[in-house]
Amino acid sequence: MHARFILLALLATPALADGLDRDALLTEAPATPERGNVRISAGANASYTGSTTGAGISGQAMWTPFTHFAADVSGYWQDGDAGPAVRLRYQLLDQATHGVDLAVGARYKSVGFDPRNGELEGLVAVGHRFGRLGLVLNTVAGHELGGPGFDVELKALASYRLIEALSVGLDARAQAEIHDENGWKSPSFADDVAMVGGAMVAWNPITQLQLQLLVGATHPVGLPFGPTARLLASFDF
Repeated sequence: MHARFILLALLATPALADGLDRDALLTEAPATPERGNVRISAGANASYTGSTTGAGISGQAMWTPFTHFAADVSGYWQDGDAGPAVRLRYQLLDQATHGVDLAVGARYKSVGFDPRNGELEGLVAVGHRFGRLGLVLNTVAGHELGGPGFDVELKALASYRLIEALSVGLDARAQAEIHDENGWKSPSFADDVAMVGGAMVAWNPITQLQLQLLVGATHPVGLPFGPTARLLASFDF
C-alpha cells in the first residue's frame, strides 16, 4: 500500500507531467512552449571518423506567438558548410487533454542532405511522458530544392528524469536518401545513409536554462563510424 502511494505521487507530480516542449540534441519536441515564450539556443559538436575530424556550431531563436504555435530561425557552421533555416511548428494534441503530445511542422534549410542545394522538410513529432520516463519519436521527409533528391529521417529519444532538474537517456537519428537523379532506390548504407546517436544528459540548473550533452557515435555519408560529442544550451525568456 505504501509503495503504491509513492508511485501515484510520482506520477501526479506536476513538473513530471509537463509536455515535452524542448528539442533534444537530435530529436525535435512534440510540444510547444507557453504562448509568449522566447527561447535562445546555442550548440556545438565535434567528431572523428577515420582520419577526418569534424566540428560545428549552431544557434537558434524560437518564439511562441500563439498557443501551440512556434516559429524559429537558426543557423549553423559545420566543416566549412554554413546556412540558415526556418521552422514552423504547430501542436495538434497535448498529453493533458489527449494522452499524447503531437506536433506537425515544416522547415526550409538552405543546405540540405545534398549540401549543394536547399531543402524543404515536413515533420511529425509524437511523445508521451510516463511519469519519469519520456518517449519521443520523429518522422521527417525532405525534398531537395533545385534537384531530384528526396530523403527521410527517423529520430527517437528515450529519457528518464532522475531528479527534478536532471534527466538521462538515449537520443538517435538516422537519415537516408531514397530518390536521386536515377529515380527511387533502396539506400546504400555506405553512400546514402547518415546516422548519429548516443547517451545524453539534460540538466536544468534553473527553470529557464537547460544544458544538454550527448556522447556517442556518428556515421556520416561515405565515412566510417566514429566518436562524437554534442552540447546544447537553451534559455527561456
